[in-house]
Amino acid sequence: MNPSFTSVVEYHEQDHHHLAKIQRDIINEKGQLQSTSILSIPSIEQNNNQEKNEADNKTSMMAWLLVVVVILINSSSAMMWMTASSVPVSTSVYFNISLTQVNWISNVSAIINTVFSLPCAWIYEKYGLKFSIILAGLLNMIGCWLRCIAILVNNDAKYAVLMLGQFVASFGGPLVYNIAAKLTAVWFAAKDRSIANTLISLQVGMVLAPLVIPQIVKTPDDVPRNLLILAGVATVVTIPSFFLPSRPEHPPTKSALAERMDFIEGMKQLAKNSTFRWILLLASLNMGMAYSVSVLIIEAIMPLGYSDQDAGICAAMIVIAGFVGGFMSGYWAGKTAQYLMLIKMFAPFVVFSYVIFIFQIIPNAFGAIIIACLINGFFSFGIFPVMLEFSSEVTYPVPESISSCVIWTMVTTAMLIFSVMIDALRAGPQANPPNNMTHSMVAVAVVIAVGFIPVIWLKGDLKRLAVDTSHNDSGISPDQHHHYVGGSHQQV
Repeated sequence: MNPSFTSVVEYHEQDHHHLAKIQRDIINEKGQLQSTSILSIPSIEQNNNQEKNEADNKTSMMAWLLVVVVILINSSSAMMWMTASSVPVSTSVYFNISLTQVNWISNVSAIINTVFSLPCAWIYEKYGLKFSIILAGLLNMIGCWLRCIAILVNNDAKYAVLMLGQFVASFGGPLVYNIAAKLTAVWFAAKDRSIANTLISLQVGMVLAPLVIPQIVKTPDDVPRNLLILAGVATVVTIPSFFLPSRPEHPPTKSALAERMDFIEGMKQLAKNSTFRWILLLASLNMGMAYSVSVLIIEAIMPLGYSDQDAGICAAMIVIAGFVGGFMSGYWAGKTAQYLMLIKMFAPFVVFSYVIFIFQIIPNAFGAIIIACLINGFFSFGIFPVMLEFSSEVTYPVPESISSCVIWTMVTTAMLIFSVMIDALRAGPQANPPNNMTHSMVAVAVVIAVGFIPVIWLKGDLKRLAVDTSHNDSGISPDQHHHYVGGSHQQV
């Protein structure tokens, strides 16, 4: 990052002319340049509009309530995803399938996320956030109830019916997994975007599933009860989404007012943006591996004599530590705009956290495994919301929904690849101990160490913040403000 962009305030004080250049570039990209000088003296009407915009530069209580609703549906979807992987042995026995088939229950969700993530960007822009949230809840609910039919059919059809329900429910997941960047751009002031992004991006369900499901499923006979409970939860969390407002009463930032390019043009601009390509690679490797390991850590430690409950605690610790890391990094990014500094600072520790897995996943060392999980979760999950926000900044005025959905598409693709790789490198039943994952952990560390090298030369300007922190010289007219409040500017 340019040193003069370390923080918005410092940047603005040191290089006002560079800010003007960025703003001219942004307006040129949108084809809305209307004068020869971006720093022309504003009219009285513009000054009045500026005061109104500044007064609206805050986050409403409704925005935080919206985050809570999204988190609830997000968590239900994540628990649906991790139903089988949280209790792999009991699932294997009840459905009479192998551990590899158990892994494919989760993998089908990863495949759907990969295929459906990019279309989510179009759905957000075409039909709005409220429609997307409701649709996510309904698809998840219907799929969970379809899975319950597996309880009633004969043994030969149980696995097929379960996979059908998993398939349907998985279409709801991407609609809430990908929504963070778009939702925070529409509903949140600049200082709150990173925190909100963290809360939405780090699924609570990934904490609850490995902790709660093993407590419900003590034996294979408890699997049906677990499916019914998860279907009931999916139904309850969907209901509040119908009562959400469609858009904020007042725009929280100037960038929320600005006209954005369409889906096709946005994709073209992303393809030309070298900074986005690097952040896409880093985010895909980071979260693809983090999600894979958080799911498969259960199978990695069980051959060493640990129980389902122990394994669930380890998986939960990864995500809990990720919440702490994400909250801290998100708060700091919101206060200082030092996205690039945080990414470069966290990256070496992400690599280190995977290296210590090689040496810490050993028998009779549960405390050491917990520490390794905490370190891994804090840095790998903690860096991801910062990467999402940074990508939105460097790609502005491309809609945040497009850049984030491209990233999530690659994250889920990477997760699927890494899950298959980790499973393929599992030792056989004749190994000592049987079915251990030592070779898998070595491969994971090597992939992350090599893949994170581009962090060294990563850089980029914060274009969206340049608009949000400028005076009313960003090309946003009073008519656009009225258009937004009137509800016809765009579906949100």
